[in-house]
Amino acid sequence: MKAWMLAVATTLVAAQATAFDTTHLAKFKALKQCEKCDLSGANFSPSAELTSSAPDLSGAKLNDANLIGINLSGTNLSKANLSDSDLSYAKLVMTNLNQTNLRNAKLSKADLSKASLRGADLTGADLTGADLSTAELKDAKIKGAILCKTKMPWGEENTGC
Repeated sequence: MKAWMLAVATTLVAAQATAFDTTHLAKFKALKQCEKCDLSGANFSPSAELTSSAPDLSGAKLNDANLIGINLSGTNLSKANLSDSDLSYAKLVMTNLNQTNLRNAKLSKADLSKASLRGADLTGADLTGADLSTAELKDAKIKGAILCKTKMPWGEENTGC
């Protein structure tokens, strides 16, 4: 009985840790901006319940936001501001991040496979363990980015470990 109760309690705590704030989600949907908000675990991919097609989030303002575990796969985030946001464990597969501001963003363990980051600013971003192996990085700024066990198009990078 104790083991079952512990399992339920652990599941509830884990669910709360990755649950987004519904008020923040409503604000973001209405204004396409939600600075310092919590959208952790939200799912914006085309197959998600929140949306029937991938939303156009170009120019969105989500700087300094909690976006841990968010699924933005297939969305258009070109020219968005995601600076200082925590996108650890985010799913950004086939996401358009062209000219997006990702300065000092945490992208640890994020999946950026097949993402387009043309002209994106990743200065000072933490890309520890991230997968960019099939990402488009033309003209992306990665100076000062933490690349530790980061899968890049040219192989694993370990600068900044």
